[in-house]
Amino acid sequence: MSGTGFFDNFEAIDTSSEKGALGKEPAKVKKPLGKDPVGITNAEAGKTIVATNHPHVSPPSFNLPTGFTGSIPEVSATSELKQALPPKAAKEVDELESDFRKAIDVNWLQPSGNPAFIQINDARSIAEIATRPPVFCGWAAAAKSGKTGSTVDSLTNDEKAAGAEAHLIDFDTSGETTKSAHHAGSKHIVVLDPWVMDYQRASRIAYDFPATYQKVMDIIKAQIEIADKQNEYFRIHGTMPQPYLKTVIFDGADQWLNICETLMKVEDLGLGVDGISVSGKPHKELLGSGRFNWNIRKVRYYSAITALQELSRRGVHVYLLTHMKKNYDGEGNVIQGGEVPAWLDGTEGKLQQLVIGEIVHERSATGKLTGVSESYATLVENRASLYSSGRVKVFLRDPAGSEWYGWPGLKDGSFSHPDDVKEAEERNPSE
Repeated sequence: MSGTGFFDNFEAIDTSSEKGALGKEPAKVKKPLGKDPVGITNAEAGKTIVATNHPHVSPPSFNLPTGFTGSIPEVSATSELKQALPPKAAKEVDELESDFRKAIDVNWLQPSGNPAFIQINDARSIAEIATRPPVFCGWAAAAKSGKTGSTVDSLTNDEKAAGAEAHLIDFDTSGETTKSAHHAGSKHIVVLDPWVMDYQRASRIAYDFPATYQKVMDIIKAQIEIADKQNEYFRIHGTMPQPYLKTVIFDGADQWLNICETLMKVEDLGLGVDGISVSGKPHKELLGSGRFNWNIRKVRYYSAITALQELSRRGVHVYLLTHMKKNYDGEGNVIQGGEVPAWLDGTEGKLQQLVIGEIVHERSATGKLTGVSESYATLVENRASLYSSGRVKVFLRDPAGSEWYGWPGLKDGSFSHPDDVKEAEERNPSE
């Protein structure tokens, strides 16, 4: 057995009497360090590494030493002990102490089962991604004033190369027209038809309003899911996936309001078999004393608006488009020049930005239209800034030569760009 190390530390003990057995001290066997951080003793120095358990710390990603099954301790060792240990053992103690202290510093909080911890961590991650204020812009203007074209045109070439998409929920086919005329074949503009046809022979209307409502909500919820997934991808990789969703255009809010009102009357309140049967009846006759039933329409309408808010919160640029409608005084007279956005009252309170557009038609000295018209857009409200863009010229329609300017300030969500064409400016077509 010589040379095996088995008898190297052997010392004979007299076992012939009880006195010999009790009076003899056992041999001192060195205990290897680094296996058990709790209670490591060095008899020569007379010191013990103090280990204090921290039950609140349990980082799932921390690599504990092999064989360690306890909770993470805070290890402290005196300098005298470290000096008494062999260099290799002292280094192991230093590394163990450093690793544990780092784990405690980074993972000082062990979350409970409260699901809000997940939301807080997600919000921290989104805060790292969001470098600009959110864009949830309502744009109200006359038909054919360049609303859809400007918002669709807000993707930069670099963003397209990186896979950016603009999704257009197209209630009035303006999206299909714009894409086919100016972006034919583009894979970056995704036009979504929200309408569901009613193929029942007995139906007097072309569209299935309940199915259309649900289809719109399903589209927006799918877009929210896309936004969540692409943000998670960005947190891991530092870049967006291909493709990724940059912009959502909801065109338009007036059509959505009509759908919600029709469903309230027909489906929720049962006041008629379809939109035709309830369209000609005065509101008082339809609702009687139940005036607060209008809240049903409001709840349906804001289901989409609040979902669009969530898209904006996730960093997607969102545009809510609508037309203008006539405004009336207390006696039912039209207020000239007092048009208002054709969405539900109070919508402006949900928006981050509000843009009002107008088309100015030129007339001759005799009052006849000349065929020349200019479209303008004005940023009138912006929660993110007090900056006023002034009147931005969107296009010039002229028999002698028309020009599309768009709104370059939409590309980054700042609503301000050196290439924006202001009211008194004209861009040289050769530029």
